[in-house]
Amino acid sequence: MTAGIRFLLHCLAGGTIGVCTVFFAIVGALVMAFFTSGDVAVPGIIRIWRSRENGAVALNFVPDAVGMIVAAVAIAVVYVLVRMLVGRRTRRARVAE
Repeated sequence: MTAGIRFLLHCLAGGTIGVCTVFFAIVGALVMAFFTSGDVAVPGIIRIWRSRENGAVALNFVPDAVGMIVAAVAIAVVYVLVRMLVGRRTRRARVAE
């Protein structure tokens, strides 16, 4: 497989992992806010607090779309860098044997 295709596949996988990680962080924060009485914040991504309206529990939140994108891209970049560097090191070890 050529280096360009490998790079694109790693970018796709990294992007997917980044988006899923941010999504699971948001879901976890929503669950924590629902079951606790305090504020829950994932810095730069979302802030959630609980209130009561008409006797029912309500979750209020303020999302930060730019922070979500930055977090997902940062995770993707780290994934791509690690995979490309580890892949290069592994190939060198195989060639040296």
